[in-house]
Amino acid sequence: MRRYDLISKKIMENLREEILELRRNAFIETIMGLDSGKYIIGYLGRTVPKEIFYGFDLAPLPLDGVDKYILEYSNEKDLCNIINSTLTYALTKKCPLLYNAKLIVVDNSCPLLLKVLKDNLKDKVFFYDGNLENLKNRVEEVYNRDFSETNFLKAVELSKNISSKLEKLSKTDIESRFLYEVEFYTQFIFSLEEKNNMIDRVLANYKDVNKKRQKLYIPRAIQILDDIDEKYEDYQIIENFCLGEIFKTYKSSGYEFLKEKYNNKKTKKLDILYQDCPYDNK
Repeated sequence: MRRYDLISKKIMENLREEILELRRNAFIETIMGLDSGKYIIGYLGRTVPKEIFYGFDLAPLPLDGVDKYILEYSNEKDLCNIINSTLTYALTKKCPLLYNAKLIVVDNSCPLLLKVLKDNLKDKVFFYDGNLENLKNRVEEVYNRDFSETNFLKAVELSKNISSKLEKLSKTDIESRFLYEVEFYTQFIFSLEEKNNMIDRVLANYKDVNKKRQKLYIPRAIQILDDIDEKYEDYQIIENFCLGEIFKTYKSSGYEFLKEKYNNKKTKKLDILYQDCPYDNK
């Protein structure tokens, strides 16, 4: 292998390691932010309009459980691993994100997840039923902050740009597993500008080859990514069931963008199922 190739390989290894650390970095940033007023807001579901939260100068983070090891502390039965791990993290207070989020916004994408969290976390959980004004009022009440239309509109444009770049990334020669890791872990970057820059750094290392990938529809892939990567090649994970979002080029702006992005139809048939999910493929 030529020296240039060795250097390039090392750069990519370091970049991937940096991306895999983003969730752990969010733990630290969350705790440090408590003293400076830099707060997070949690969300769960596929229709929660994350861009709204930037209008309150909050960092929205996905709070579903991603590690199977936490299930060792669970006494629950008949719950899928997504719900079980999220609940266990919340009850054991082993996740700084769940523990320090003043509010967790949950939609009805998974009615059981909503019920389980609401029963156990009470007022810390806000049910988002599609009413933006109610959502804004609740966030303002909990965080004692005013809503900035300017910051919201800026977040929309950045979000559109990020989504378009992730769609572009999927058509490059990037490895399938790394594509998903970039999509998943960059969710834990607090700043949309920094997230945008991180994706640019990844894009700069791959060529656009108009890659055709097998689409795999999965509720959440992070817990089972090793198994997926062992079984499939040239795949693209699509999370549009109880969690996740669709990465594509959006045309609308402002509040119309929220309708375009979050009113998309839910995946009806999954390729990989979670045991004890009462809603899959029905």
